[in-house]
Amino acid sequence: MSDPYGLSIGTTNLVAARVGAPPVTRRSVLTLYGHRPAEVGLPSDNPNLTEPGLVLRGFVERIGDPVPLIAVDGSPHQADQLLVEALGAMADAAGGPGPGSDIVISVPAHWAGSAVRALEAALRGNRKLAPSGVAPRLLSDAVTALTALQVNPGLAASGIVALLDFGGSGTSITLADAVAGFRPIAETVRFTEFSGDQVDQALLTAVLADIGNRGDVDPAATAAVGSLARLRDECRRAKERLSAETATTVSVQLPGVTTESRVTRGELEALIRPSLDGVLTTLGDLLQRNRIDWSQLSAVGTVGGGASIPLVTQMLSERSAVPVVTTASPALDIAVGSALIAARGPDADAPTGLSTALGDAATSSLGAAALQPDPSAPGSSTFRALAWSQDDDNVADPVPYQGEYESPYEQANPYSMPTGARPQIQYTPATGTFEEPKSKFRFPQLALAAAALIAVVAIGGVAYTLTTDSSSTAPTTPTTVAPPPVTTTELPPPPPVTTEPPPPPPVETTYVPPPPETTYITITPSQEPPPPPPETTTTTPPTTTTTTTTTTTTTTTTTTTTPTTTTTTPPPMTTTHLNIPFLPVPIPIQVPNRDAQP
Repeated sequence: MSDPYGLSIGTTNLVAARVGAPPVTRRSVLTLYGHRPAEVGLPSDNPNLTEPGLVLRGFVERIGDPVPLIAVDGSPHQADQLLVEALGAMADAAGGPGPGSDIVISVPAHWAGSAVRALEAALRGNRKLAPSGVAPRLLSDAVTALTALQVNPGLAASGIVALLDFGGSGTSITLADAVAGFRPIAETVRFTEFSGDQVDQALLTAVLADIGNRGDVDPAATAAVGSLARLRDECRRAKERLSAETATTVSVQLPGVTTESRVTRGELEALIRPSLDGVLTTLGDLLQRNRIDWSQLSAVGTVGGGASIPLVTQMLSERSAVPVVTTASPALDIAVGSALIAARGPDADAPTGLSTALGDAATSSLGAAALQPDPSAPGSSTFRALAWSQDDDNVADPVPYQGEYESPYEQANPYSMPTGARPQIQYTPATGTFEEPKSKFRFPQLALAAAALIAVVAIGGVAYTLTTDSSSTAPTTPTTVAPPPVTTTELPPPPPVTTEPPPPPPVETTYVPPPPETTYITITPSQEPPPPPPETTTTTPPTTTTTTTTTTTTTTTTTTTTPTTTTTTPPPMTTTHLNIPFLPVPIPIQVPNRDAQP
């Protein structure tokens, strides 16, 4: 059986690791030829790039996108097919896999499921990586990175481990439960504000500002794209050197000027400190969402090229107060972990490659030292290399984690369902007659209809009562008796009133000052004279008002007659309350008051 291989994918670098050989790192650039196999990398890291070809970049971040990439010659190319060609070239650079070689490929943990499926489908058609038509195992790079850290330098088998991958296009943060075999307990969070590309750009801006302040060259006049691209690469290499040195120089070659710019580690740390604060804030938010305290962390693992920066380890140690675990070459850890899992063989208990748990490192015939590159070999791709992370991607969605997992820690969502697989349920068709269930809404509809009917009957009864009382109530007939000495003029009774007029106006009363006789005027259907009251009497509400004065006998009798005033008195009303079933409040209704006194 051939040696196992481990491959890692990143937007900046691709890495291949094989048992017994140093890992190989190449830039994520593919060169296609019409007469020879494709080559991956740049001429600076791949000696086989001796002739021009069709150069393609940016295909890693386009995995799963159906829109093809267009080359400079106008030819379309699918991103997943380009990545498969690049992975095959990386396997050849590491020694070439044999027919029986076990290959494990690490994909970014934040990739969407559609991107993983697209890559898997493209791998099935590659004879080099899938000679039997079966795609190699695809694992989350969080799993392979934790495998490498568990073997060397080692991780505690208790508590929570926070894994931070400082890549070229962003930083990925994953929480893993050491008790459950270092399986992820939450989705990987992507923080794009701190990345290798952004650090390179910040350092490039600082170098241009430095040479501009010295008057060597005007940065605004240097618009040559090729010159700026070379200067950016110089800044990237200076950044990598500052991981081991306190100061370095950047060679500047621009049109019309050749100079150098000195950069110190302190200046670089001042540029990246604000972005690192954002990484720590994102990690704290992730812990809070999963209800995990900082004290529950047992370790913080760092991988990727950015983990080589001393300030990263310093700030993580100050914030977490737990050991920060890293290796001498963190940019190679993911590929090394893939080779370790490939050497162990397929895990028969794992339901999917993306959920493969960590096994016992002692079962592997592969040692950590065997996979480390020889730093003294000038021909090695890792000679004095502190490359930025090879494990990046711009796709925001994480790879879903599948498989059984029971964490002793409280989940962020207390209403979430268990993550274990559901038991299989076999459906058996029902036999016999099927009775349609009765609607649960039928009884409330009947109750509402009955309540409405009762309300209608009650309102009709009230209306009938009001009509009957108003028609049968006779007006009260007042009787007025005059004293014998008084001469009165009786008016005929008024005609019957058929309609109810508006409220009566005030009754007009005429007083005859001190004449011998006073005329009393009243409206009454009776023929009897009024009684002699001792003083003036007024009756309310709206009724006939009678004013009487004491009789004085004189020799002259004066009789005064005033116009007749017709007044209709409505019957007194009272308020009663009607109780209707299913109504919480009684209904007030105006009805005639039969007990009222005239």
